[in-house]
Amino acid sequence: MKRIFLCWVCLPVFLASCVPAYIHNDRIGFGLSTRTNAYEWAVRLGAGWFLDWGTRRWPREAPLTYWQTIRLSSQGGRPDDHDLTMLVRENPGSTWIIGNEPDNPHQDNIPPELFARYYHDYYQKIKEIDPTAKVAVGGVTQPSLLRMKYLDRMLLHYREAYGMDLPADWWTVHGYVLREQTGSWGAGIPIGMSQDEPLGLLIEPVQHGDIEIFKNQIVNFRSWMAQNGFRECPLAITEMGILLPAEFGFSEEVIGQYLETTFSWLNTASDPDFGYPPDDYRLVQRWAWFSLSDPEFPASDLVNLQDDRITRIGIAFSLFTARSQWDDR
Repeated sequence: MKRIFLCWVCLPVFLASCVPAYIHNDRIGFGLSTRTNAYEWAVRLGAGWFLDWGTRRWPREAPLTYWQTIRLSSQGGRPDDHDLTMLVRENPGSTWIIGNEPDNPHQDNIPPELFARYYHDYYQKIKEIDPTAKVAVGGVTQPSLLRMKYLDRMLLHYREAYGMDLPADWWTVHGYVLREQTGSWGAGIPIGMSQDEPLGLLIEPVQHGDIEIFKNQIVNFRSWMAQNGFRECPLAITEMGILLPAEFGFSEEVIGQYLETTFSWLNTASDPDFGYPPDDYRLVQRWAWFSLSDPEFPASDLVNLQDDRITRIGIAFSLFTARSQWDDR
């Protein structure tokens, strides 16, 4: 297919006149951290799924897929057992992510052993209520070597505690490139690992958008999955994008190109040795951009909710979903 290259000034006009209102792409989604109508924006962007790091009632027959997320902490998980039971019953066949960045001091922040216990208990509860449910391992902040050591400890504890390998319908991961050092910018050091691993990936802010590091981390994680018996398990990147603002060199144009390059690679990247066999050995089966609109990290916003418009980054997103759909025909 011959591709058309347009300047940023022309793109909004092109989108309004040439791109169909809804190009449904099941692989590509977004994170939703603000109150708005997810379906309307998915129609405009061509996205097929979303998550909001929480839970909600969502009709199974809805054309836009929603992934549920159970949040964890050292005090327990949410929603509580009563609400979770009702939600699982009311949402048969849903995908349930257990945890969100359990490794991250600023997110769920739990040691790998506690993560294993929570995962076991929630997996059993959800499957008992709804055997058709899909349960996913909550994504670590980035698939770095340090974070995979965290997961090694989680898997080992699961085997020792329950006498079996961890079961999973999906693995998830976050696709960031961040510095791993206590007291610095980035992802910090996972709880319980600072003594053994005081330092991890030591990058500078300019490398936050390094596409080769992004690719290598995804390849390494998919290989790690195969080595640990999860070759037949699909993988989703439930967060990816650029978090740092323009002052660090990440303008809308730069982030739009980052989106286009990473999405193009994810759409085709495969490996016959450790890729997912049912999906032509592709490395990743779904991915979600962070985010639709986020007040704390707005650099990669796909839309401007105040003006009810798609940003330049959202235009790049829309063009990709449209083109990838046409390329598949």
